[in-house]
Amino acid sequence: MRSHGVPDFPDPQPGASNAKFSGAQQLGVSSSRYQTAVNACQHLLPAGVDDQFPPAEVQQLLIGMREFSQCVRSHGVPNWPDPATDSEGRPYFPLSTHGFTRSQAHSPELGIKEQECSHLMPSALGGIPEG
Repeated sequence: MRSHGVPDFPDPQPGASNAKFSGAQQLGVSSSRYQTAVNACQHLLPAGVDDQFPPAEVQQLLIGMREFSQCVRSHGVPNWPDPATDSEGRPYFPLSTHGFTRSQAHSPELGIKEQECSHLMPSALGGIPEG
């Protein structure tokens, strides 16, 4: 990105697997310059970085995510939803629309159930995308 006209583009930080990239305005460049750099560098990113996946890969991710959902339900969370895609085609689990409060979604008890099934979650997601 820096070599394509975005001189202040930051290096990724360790452990920030689901971090979002800064936008053109935050980096002090025009949107067109930023987009040109993104287009030139996109091929260097692993699939799914910044929550963007090719449509064919989303379909594969959803298969694994559905298996994860079935597992979580079988481990005592009957209202765990099947995955969905948001308006931008990103896969996630719509917990808030299935009766989970924010505190429930981040509770240790639910975390244990998620961990018991985490082996089924597609590794490309870098975690459990909840919404």
